[in-house]
Amino acid sequence: MQIQQTRPGGVAEAPAQLKLRGQASVQGKNKSRQPVAMDRHPNVARLERWALIGTAQQRIAHAQGGEQALGQVWGELKRLERQLSQTTSAGGEIVQRLRTLEEKLTSQDAPLTDALKPRLLNGAGSRVHYGVDHLELLTAKPTAERLVLAFPVSNSAVEVLIPAGAQGQEVIKRLDQALNKEQIQARMSEQGKLELSLPEAQRRKLDEPVLISGEGIRIPAGNPVPVKFKQHPGQLSLLGEGLGRGEIKQEQRRLHKLLGEIEQSVRELKQFRQKMVQQLDKVKSRSQSLKLDELEQLQSKLSSQLKDGGFAGTMAGLLAQANVSRQNVVALLA
Repeated sequence: MQIQQTRPGGVAEAPAQLKLRGQASVQGKNKSRQPVAMDRHPNVARLERWALIGTAQQRIAHAQGGEQALGQVWGELKRLERQLSQTTSAGGEIVQRLRTLEEKLTSQDAPLTDALKPRLLNGAGSRVHYGVDHLELLTAKPTAERLVLAFPVSNSAVEVLIPAGAQGQEVIKRLDQALNKEQIQARMSEQGKLELSLPEAQRRKLDEPVLISGEGIRIPAGNPVPVKFKQHPGQLSLLGEGLGRGEIKQEQRRLHKLLGEIEQSVRELKQFRQKMVQQLDKVKSRSQSLKLDELEQLQSKLSSQLKDGGFAGTMAGLLAQANVSRQNVVALLA
């Protein structure tokens, strides 16, 4: 073992020197780390930007999927159009074919809604419609009634008071006001029946039985009665049902209308996709020349556009900005 020599009465300086060297070492490390952290900051921002661009590219791919789905429906309807021009009746095979196609392309995670609209263009505005056959609320009754509709899914309930003699639109208005807090709308269908709709994300509220209780003629006091609301059939199912009943002329008109709507939706999807691709290409080509604050603004703009899938508004914005100068990349996505 080596013992360090010291001066008489003195204190060994080695610990002090070690401490100083340690402090200097820490300070040196901190100094060396600072520029590294500053250098890394733009890299993090760049990674975040590319993640957003990747999300946009994924949405563009979804738009392509919507175009393909609309193409399948268009092809099937054109085939059906030719068949109907050669016959005065439609067999069960046609009805089943339409129903199968609807189940494939308009389910909850499919690219189209039951109205054959692209789910991307609808964004959060897509709604599901329901009716009920065995509960008549729109006819007048001689006494006032009180209804309580409980939704087990959300563990919530609403109360509706229907005055004596109220009917039709007056009852609809009261139901709509009461159900508003559940994001449910009440409307009268073309057939004069009660129709409820709600956002697709909330559809479980009406997919499962609703517990209805109250005081009156339609719902007497007592234990809640489970009532099952039935989702309305989609456009393809309605077309098939009409053909099955032999309403050829009427359903031919529906078919022609659907073909026109599908062609319009395809144009909108294609236009959106092309514009979005152009904007992303411009952003990529000029990303190296952007300053850090501009890069952060660009990320914020792109993130807000992709939020909630608001494709219709984004498309309108891009079309409006078609002639913007290339010098302001941020404004390209404003």
